[in-house]
Amino acid sequence: MRSVHVARGRLLRGLTALVVGTAGIGVAAGPAAAEDDPGWVNGSLGDVTVGGPGALGRTVPLTLTSTGASQPRVTIDLTGLAGVATASFPDFCVTQGTAVTCPMPPTAIDEGGSLTGTVPVVFRPAPGAVDGATGTLDYTALGEQTEAYTQQATVSVRSGPDLLDMVNEYVTGVEVGDTLPVPVAMVNAGDQPAVDLRLTMRFSVGLVPANYRNCRYGTDQVLATVVVCTVRGTFAPGQRHELRGGFATTVGPATLGSKRITQVVEPLASAGPLPSGVKLKSRDADQALRLRAVGTPLSVIPVEVNGAGGQTYLWEVPGAFDIVAQGAAVTGAVGDTVQATVGIRNEGPGVPDGTNSGDTVGAFLFTPPTGVTVLANPPGCASLGGEEEDGGAAPTTWRCNGPGGVFPAGTSKTVTFDLRIHSLDGSAGEVQPANRYPRVDDNPANDIAPVTVS
Repeated sequence: MRSVHVARGRLLRGLTALVVGTAGIGVAAGPAAAEDDPGWVNGSLGDVTVGGPGALGRTVPLTLTSTGASQPRVTIDLTGLAGVATASFPDFCVTQGTAVTCPMPPTAIDEGGSLTGTVPVVFRPAPGAVDGATGTLDYTALGEQTEAYTQQATVSVRSGPDLLDMVNEYVTGVEVGDTLPVPVAMVNAGDQPAVDLRLTMRFSVGLVPANYRNCRYGTDQVLATVVVCTVRGTFAPGQRHELRGGFATTVGPATLGSKRITQVVEPLASAGPLPSGVKLKSRDADQALRLRAVGTPLSVIPVEVNGAGGQTYLWEVPGAFDIVAQGAAVTGAVGDTVQATVGIRNEGPGVPDGTNSGDTVGAFLFTPPTGVTVLANPPGCASLGGEEEDGGAAPTTWRCNGPGGVFPAGTSKTVTFDLRIHSLDGSAGEVQPANRYPRVDDNPANDIAPVTVS
């Protein structure tokens, strides 16, 4: 850091002017300081893999985000891609040799003062690129007066088949009893054909997929149906393939809330291990699952197709269900220790399912009666507050965990508490669900139950 010497008399005069100026503008000094903030700009581009020479192009998003910056943009240095890959950019970018400058895209979205836009970059293998070759692309996001920050992405060449899933659906208005044609679609982005493939799908609890004779079915730990299909055929580079009519899926009575149907496509010869912890069995079926070529071959993979996995998301299926609180009535004398078993039960038919969010469901709250003390926290339960007093205890609430990711219909989650009685004239306690997930059930009148000691 360079130091600057200022004469004492000059410094005093400057301080006097500053005091006078500040008194004159008052609170206006705050906005003036805010105007000096240059804001910030950030860019994000993941590593890229393209096929060997002759493979179709891959469109990859370069995401540009800016808050408060003037003229946000990104500059790209293509020098490190020589002999490995080429990159092409949309018309709003300016190319000069191996340098490219892209402003914030005109389609950028403003969310709360932050701009986010996507620059679609099409990568292709360079002529003569060899299998396993790698190169780098440097990119720098900046604005006027912001600090420039350079990042790097690696671009690799890999010869062989490269299967990509093309499904990303968001479906609303689904009701129990509906049968949905869940789309299945894929494309080979590599430079070699794929001979036979594996399709792996997972249907959240409540969804009932159709039977195919070349598929095997099983149930995982959160009651989802896992389907693994071996699909025969040759899948040429660039050719889109689909399941005609979709994968028929019935929305069964256990379906409740939002659901996700995932799918993964892999070349059979290089497919990974089968889903763990799932026993797969064949089912009787009159038909085989086949993927058929659709349309003309693609020359460029679109930006929204970026991996071997895809999904169909069903939004808020309003299935029926009833969670019932299970209270207790115990008897004893002052000084006794008694046990109270409390909890909740799912009368169904809908199954609360927290697997989309990663949460557990079926948790409940227990508030003991006044005049008793809980002697210890049972496993899976924790006190939410309250302080014990001589001869009694404040009505502390305990939260007890649910059974896991799903709360199956016809099952209960209960916990036994040891209670020391200090008096028998206190008010009743209660037990109730910790939350109304995914909504208030169809019979809220039985969601709270009393717990008494007499």
